[in-house]
Amino acid sequence: MDTLADHGVACWRRLAAMVYDLLLLTAVLFLSTALLLPFSGGDAILPDRFGVWAYAYRGALLAVTWAYFFIPWTRRGQTLGMASWKIRLQRKQGGLPGWRECTLRVAVGLLLGLPLLIALYWQGPPLLRWLAAAPALLNYLWSFRDRERRTLQDLMSGCVLEPVRPATPAPTPAR
Repeated sequence: MDTLADHGVACWRRLAAMVYDLLLLTAVLFLSTALLLPFSGGDAILPDRFGVWAYAYRGALLAVTWAYFFIPWTRRGQTLGMASWKIRLQRKQGGLPGWRECTLRVAVGLLLGLPLLIALYWQGPPLLRWLAAAPALLNYLWSFRDRERRTLQDLMSGCVLEPVRPATPAPTPAR
């Protein structure tokens, strides 16, 4: 339960929604690939065998990923994972985010998250791996410092994650 429910979304809910969305996006990408497998004879779509079509395939996967996030954010303010954890993305001033805010949010997330991916796969010294992970950790640790629980992504994109309050049920008619 959030102790500051009126002041943003707790970090654990953000991360839970992100994991849920990652699982759903993985399923969507698997389905997208499965639809193309009959055209490749069931083989992996790699540049050495399919040439430029392999890059078109990768571009299609990026487009599917883009659509998974951008369309729900600009129409409802929620992806499926966010809806499950009852959180919504909106502009700081209120209203749904536009393409500009969504692009900034993703760009900042990539800039802060890519070093984390490098840290996970890099076999370098542990101290340097922690330093590589620092930007992603700082992004979420910032929410503990901020009064409204905003991450660096929120601040730079002009958006906030807000808890979705359950609607008051309509009264039932008297009989």
